[in-house]
Amino acid sequence: MTRFLNREHFPAGAKAAGQLGDALDAILARDGRSGMLPMLAGYKQILADNRRKDEWDAINEKLMTLFKCGTAAPLDGPMIGVSISIRDSDYLAPAADRLGTGRSALARLEWMASLWNLTFGKSGIWMGKTFEPVAPETVAQKCENHPATVAAFDPATTRIGRNFFRQPHNPSLLQLAGLPVLTRLWNLKDRPLSVEAGEFDSVILADNLEKEKAIPYTHTGGIFLAQPGHSIVASMNEKPVYQLNYRWPALHPVYPMTRLIDELVQIDEGVFLGQLVMATRHYSLGTIDLLSGLIPGAGALTLGEAYDASAPPDDYGYQNNGFFLMIDTKKARQAYADDAFAFLRPHPGEVGYAELGYDQAPPLPHGTRSGAVGGRINDWRTGWQADAALQQKFTTFCLEASTRPDDGDVTELLRDGESILQMLQRIQGEISAQTRYEDHLAHFEKLNRLFRRGVAPTVENGCFKGGLGQGFNVRFSGLPDRQWYGAPEPLEAFDYYHGATLNLHWGFGDTLRAAWERSVDELALLPAALAEGFHHAGHAPNLIDQVWAGIGRFIFPWAGKSFERVSGRKLSMLLDESDDLAERYPERVRALKTHAASWPHYDLVKKNASHHWDRPGIYADHLRQGPWDNGMGAADKDFWRRLASDTYVFGNNIQDSRIIAADTVMHMLDMNYRTPEEPLLALAESGPSPFVRVGFIFLGAAHQTSILPMNNGPGKTKTVFQFHYRFPMIGGMAPIGTCLDEIVQIADGLFLGQLIYATCLTEPFHSSVAPDAYAYQLFGYFLLLDNDWEYHRQAIGLDVLG
Repeated sequence: MTRFLNREHFPAGAKAAGQLGDALDAILARDGRSGMLPMLAGYKQILADNRRKDEWDAINEKLMTLFKCGTAAPLDGPMIGVSISIRDSDYLAPAADRLGTGRSALARLEWMASLWNLTFGKSGIWMGKTFEPVAPETVAQKCENHPATVAAFDPATTRIGRNFFRQPHNPSLLQLAGLPVLTRLWNLKDRPLSVEAGEFDSVILADNLEKEKAIPYTHTGGIFLAQPGHSIVASMNEKPVYQLNYRWPALHPVYPMTRLIDELVQIDEGVFLGQLVMATRHYSLGTIDLLSGLIPGAGALTLGEAYDASAPPDDYGYQNNGFFLMIDTKKARQAYADDAFAFLRPHPGEVGYAELGYDQAPPLPHGTRSGAVGGRINDWRTGWQADAALQQKFTTFCLEASTRPDDGDVTELLRDGESILQMLQRIQGEISAQTRYEDHLAHFEKLNRLFRRGVAPTVENGCFKGGLGQGFNVRFSGLPDRQWYGAPEPLEAFDYYHGATLNLHWGFGDTLRAAWERSVDELALLPAALAEGFHHAGHAPNLIDQVWAGIGRFIFPWAGKSFERVSGRKLSMLLDESDDLAERYPERVRALKTHAASWPHYDLVKKNASHHWDRPGIYADHLRQGPWDNGMGAADKDFWRRLASDTYVFGNNIQDSRIIAADTVMHMLDMNYRTPEEPLLALAESGPSPFVRVGFIFLGAAHQTSILPMNNGPGKTKTVFQFHYRFPMIGGMAPIGTCLDEIVQIADGLFLGQLIYATCLTEPFHSSVAPDAYAYQLFGYFLLLDNDWEYHRQAIGLDVLG
């Protein structure tokens, strides 16, 4: 029990009160150790995830316990708002009650919550409410002189209120339309900037306007009258609450506010928990004014039934439709904290950003170290030449001996006065010109040679590390409460690099040519001209590179890759190829199954279950006893910890804001697609090219032998760093399941990558199968760049939008 939360606040018998108190104590003991706001943020995270729908009922029950035990208290002034959950109205509730199921099967679909989560659940379009003084005459006019409401007027507790709305940051197309549509439908007004704002029926106080500066909103509306009262939900036993009534016809509510009465209780200092209450019977769908222009004095036509406050609440069938929070603006920094509701935090240019001091925040999150020079250069196109450190960095190769004796000295590719990146830009242009009419790997030979001379990055103590310079771009650790399938997985050693594409190549053509050459040994028997023509069959123009140069780079939102330390537990799951994956990791396999674009990975789950392969996977010996959480022995856990420390990192492909237009679709396609945590967004904002989403996860592996024969020479193999997308539990959307990229470092903070795909698509992936069975082919080259190189890349216009 706390000062604000007590079972005595709910009118019930002794037995029910005792059960309620036990439930409250359990919530505070298990979930509330980090504080009220972090606990509620954790609840919201679950309720905002459509993949965790089976947990929603339990979380809503916890919120109901908190509400029942909360203290009735009036609110005054502006409050930060957080939407926690939305629940469908249960029109079959009486039948469900008779069957003892609580909610009907139809209501359990929770389609409104599912839709909300896919659209505005984490966008911050609704930002709160304000509760302002109101004259008794105004209250009487708005409630049409309803006797009980007029009699209950108290200047200290009666308020008229309105809601705050904001355009979401980096909105999708649907979110972009949201605020303009609401503005028209709900008759929203611009944010008042002075006490003289004349469009409202309240008394606007200068003190309240000052408090509102903690809330980044632009439009306001959705008017209600607020007074202390008793809950109108039958199961609440007339619990004392602070009640917000939108239903009065004189407030001109529009649907669904014609059904809505909010109820609030206080649960912590400056924190109020609200329940959305909606009528399920006898409500208006709104009004329509069609006759006033034709018949003088004709009023608006009500669609449905107008609200009558004198009717008993039972007549309306009021139900709980979800929960929300009201947070005092004094707690704004706590509300917007990383462990609370950071997605609501003001962004640059919004009200609240400077007022709350976010403009004074350090350029990188706490705990971050950067290996890049940063913004000390004004002219990144040529100014680097006057900076000794950058001049050294931009012109010094990171090389080792080639696997092939005829590769020669690649440093001769660099011309006087140009950086290595400018050299690559020049080579890119040469390849594009050479492959315009004939797409052949021979034209990529300069990049092939450079790749064979590059040095593979490593993994040290679980950290991705380059071999020249400081070995990282940024380093950040945090988010101690982050979870991975029921266990803590804090963010450790986060690093990311910007991405750029050089040239693409149609690798399927190489497989076809190889097949032709193997099957036509009798070419020597053909006439010379015919044999030459057959040899060049398939040497088509490089359309894929031309499409990329002309269209692709302008619309494809790939922005680079991130790396972080992976735990032994997580690594053992993602590399597991056991025959009982569905039993070992039911939630993960369910996600694979329900994301249609992950069908290649889910197909591997089924093939493992049917023992499609004769031999076990390469890590099977360390998974035989069971998964990490159920049966794995100490020795095997030590193996996975060592493997995570010495060989593997967890990675994401990062995307820039162009992905936002397809946000809803990407959530449905890529099971790993998500919005990064706020500290990572802040980290990205501090760099030259921000990212806003992550997805297409992979496992980065050090000390690997290249799977492309062209990278290996006589008696010598090429060591590379590989990106694994193919193991079944990694997931992702097709065709990423056929991808296995490789990179090497060619300069401090600059990595050259090969885009590699399997071209034998009929052979399902299993680690026991030799790589040559998949006919891996090169599909192009890409770059990973630290912040310094990215500033330079943008300045010289390599693979940029304009």
